[in-house]
Amino acid sequence: MNTARMNTAQKTLVFGLGSAALLLSGLVLAGGTEPMTGMMPANLKATAAMRDAAGEVRGAASFEQVGMGMRVTVTVSGLTPGMHGMHLHEFGRCTPGVDPAENKVVPFGGAGGHFDPGGSANHDSPTAGNKYGHGGDLPMLNVGADGVGKATFTTSKDSLTGKNGVLNRSLVVHADMDDYKSDPSGKSGARERCGVILRDNFTVRDYPLPGPQDFPEGVAYDARKGVIYTGSAANGNIYAVNANTGATILFSKGGAVGRSTALGLKVDSLGRVWVAGGATGAVSILSPDGAPVATLMTPPSPNPYLNDLTPTPDGSVYVTDSTRPVIWRVRDMPNPSKMTVEPWLDLGGTPINYGPGINLNGIVASPDGRYLLTVQLNTGELWRIDTGIKAIKKVMGGLTNGDGLLLDGQTLYVSRNADGMISKVNLSADYGSGTLVREEPLAGLRFPTTLVKVGSDVVVAQGQLDKLKGGIPETPFKLTRFKTF
Repeated sequence: MNTARMNTAQKTLVFGLGSAALLLSGLVLAGGTEPMTGMMPANLKATAAMRDAAGEVRGAASFEQVGMGMRVTVTVSGLTPGMHGMHLHEFGRCTPGVDPAENKVVPFGGAGGHFDPGGSANHDSPTAGNKYGHGGDLPMLNVGADGVGKATFTTSKDSLTGKNGVLNRSLVVHADMDDYKSDPSGKSGARERCGVILRDNFTVRDYPLPGPQDFPEGVAYDARKGVIYTGSAANGNIYAVNANTGATILFSKGGAVGRSTALGLKVDSLGRVWVAGGATGAVSILSPDGAPVATLMTPPSPNPYLNDLTPTPDGSVYVTDSTRPVIWRVRDMPNPSKMTVEPWLDLGGTPINYGPGINLNGIVASPDGRYLLTVQLNTGELWRIDTGIKAIKKVMGGLTNGDGLLLDGQTLYVSRNADGMISKVNLSADYGSGTLVREEPLAGLRFPTTLVKVGSDVVVAQGQLDKLKGGIPETPFKLTRFKTF
């Protein structure tokens, strides 16, 4: 509990006996979020049907994006009169589950713990910034003698888009008053009402994956087979998903063929699957039936990280390296034993400056193969590279946490992993300049990584790579299909 900003007595005055003051319409609760950039969808709204433990709807909550804040309106019935703790929880599940604080199955335990986008691991007041307290710490619900509780407030701790996004998470009302200091939930008692926050008038289709530790990163599509491929950053498994039915099979098991991780994926004109191997420094090629064709190693050097790749019509496959300042190339040949990974472009002394963290990430090619577009995750810069003369031009900035790219005509979709959204960029005819026109959270994204066109739709992998080395991922892992916007 952070006490530097407000002591216990002050909190009791503001949030305890005086909690009704927080329920005034239009009240803004400062939470200290990072500013959102670009253009959000107009009229971004969501709704949650508030249910009791028997599944009966006992109220509703609405959520609306208002500038940098989110307006929340809640009405719930059938509760005991008095003050009730109210919080946003991590997962979009109003099912029974284990409450870690009690180590037993409780109603709505499936919603998980409090939403904590700042990683504070601390329960605090609704006015605490997210680096000090849970983003899910909300004002209490004041229930009258008739058993009905109502609240309307605006908070900048949470949003319907971006890293503080609450879509497909849960709103939970508890049995008791919140003391705004005791971890993990302010001694607010049992979970009595729960609702999943669903975006209004927006439809997606999810493809659930079977493994409990899949962490899907790459995604590719073979239109001839109607199959979507996705690879695991955790173990190198590659799944084949029927784009029509959603049926999923293990296409190629990781590890056994020297592939301990699978990042960027592409399908070539022969139906072969190319795999960027991350820290293994390898490019793997699989036949259309999943058999290993070749494993190509980059020259030994410290800290390899092959992240994404793209084929071009002349038989080249270009590969980004996120830690070594070089773009690699494989020249496709009829005899796989003669293929090698060569350093095609040394980025030293070019406008692309490598720094700490993940550098170049997603990469795509223009249809004629003349230009490559690649995004630098740690700087948010989008670059154009001429494959003929190797000239580099900065297209634009502002795409921080840019991961996978999808080029569709003169439109570029950029998956912004830690920001939980997809950006739409309109490109000039020569791909040399771009304008950010929209930023989409879809129906709630969990660290989206790469994208692929499937018919007139787009499929994105919800990788949850922020939970790869710690934390509890939301399962099942999934790919999500949506209409282009």
